[in-house]
Amino acid sequence: MKVAYNGGPLWQTGYSWQNVYWGPYFASAAQSPWLTRLEKATRDIESDPSYSGGLSEYNVGIGHVIASVTIRTPPPSSISDNQIRQALAAWISQGLVSNFGTKGAYNIFLPPGVTAALSPLEKSCSVFCDYHNSANGPKGPFYTVEPYPCAKGCNRCTSDPFDTLTQGLSEEMVELKTDMDPGTGWIIGNEELCDFCDRNFVCNQIASGEYVNSWYDKAKGTCWTGANPSRNASFAAEQSEWPKSRLSQ
Repeated sequence: MKVAYNGGPLWQTGYSWQNVYWGPYFASAAQSPWLTRLEKATRDIESDPSYSGGLSEYNVGIGHVIASVTIRTPPPSSISDNQIRQALAAWISQGLVSNFGTKGAYNIFLPPGVTAALSPLEKSCSVFCDYHNSANGPKGPFYTVEPYPCAKGCNRCTSDPFDTLTQGLSEEMVELKTDMDPGTGWIIGNEELCDFCDRNFVCNQIASGEYVNSWYDKAKGTCWTGANPSRNASFAAEQSEWPKSRLSQ
């Protein structure tokens, strides 16, 4: 399998992640356990020596997760990627989130009932699950967008929506790190490293227990697997109805 590097920026050791929870929904006491669990999962995904550490074959390092931020202003019920970019730029300029420059990225979590749109016909939970992008090419800021877990079609290995979310989050974290400015980093044809493996999906967990999506291990010539991988036929049936992923997804 031919894996190509197009010369763009890659994640280096010491770079930072910041989770950004958008909306008053996340500020309620009822959501505190979910956020605590999600913060742990983000740290676990980034620090796992096999999962994230294995990306060293792509000249990608391991970063760290800093304190999260909750934005109390609610997002619109339907939001475009351009609106997300504008909001992120405003948060940075106002000092509401950290200013990483090119040395980090944001995971932007949306509350239930909010649909992200890459175009009028490309919307979360109907065409894609989540995605990553850059607001200004190789200059960043870099970010992932994580809509609230979809009911179906989004890599579900269990009935727990949290497992759905960690699978999407892990995929976008890996693909952002290996392809920070979409299309300029490591790709396989017109796909990113996890997109390629999604076509033959296997449920995987990292050592700390979170479900994650596989990435293509070019050293072994196969997709990464955890300790107890298992194929998920229902996922394949659902996902086959969706268009193929683009580089930003």
